Amino acid sequence: MRFQLIVLVLVCAFVYLALRNRNASRRALMQFWSRQCTGKTWLQAFPGASTDEIRRFLGLFVDAFAFPRHRALKVSPADQVMAVYRSLYPDRGWPDALEIETFARDIERTYAIKIGEVWRDDITLGDIFSMTRVTA
Repeated sequence: MRFQLIVLVLVCAFVYLALRNRNASRRALMQFWSRQCTGKTWLQAFPGASTDEIRRFLGLFVDAFAFPRHRALKVSPADQVMAVYRSLYPDRGWPDALEIETFARDIERTYAIKIGEVWRDDITLGDIFSMTRVTA
């Protein structure tokens, strides 16, 4: 009986922490999702890029993070990849779904760019997209 009570308390604590983390994540992501379309911002930052090139790149990003495709034009070139990641995982130490690794793998497969070689915690989506422009 005592063992079952301990297990029940641990399960309840885990569920509570998981729900708290999910709600904090939703609130943090609203800084991105509440924006208007950033398509103009992307075109101003990269006047030589086509809308298809921008959408393709942003598609890799939202797919890696398992965000809906309609969210792709809610992120801007100035957004740091780690800021989006930290919004999704506000509590350090929680397991993730390898979003950054998936994004890096997809960038390498699509553009032959090894993000790991140039990675820094403040790297922005615009920084990475500009690298794709060199190889395009």
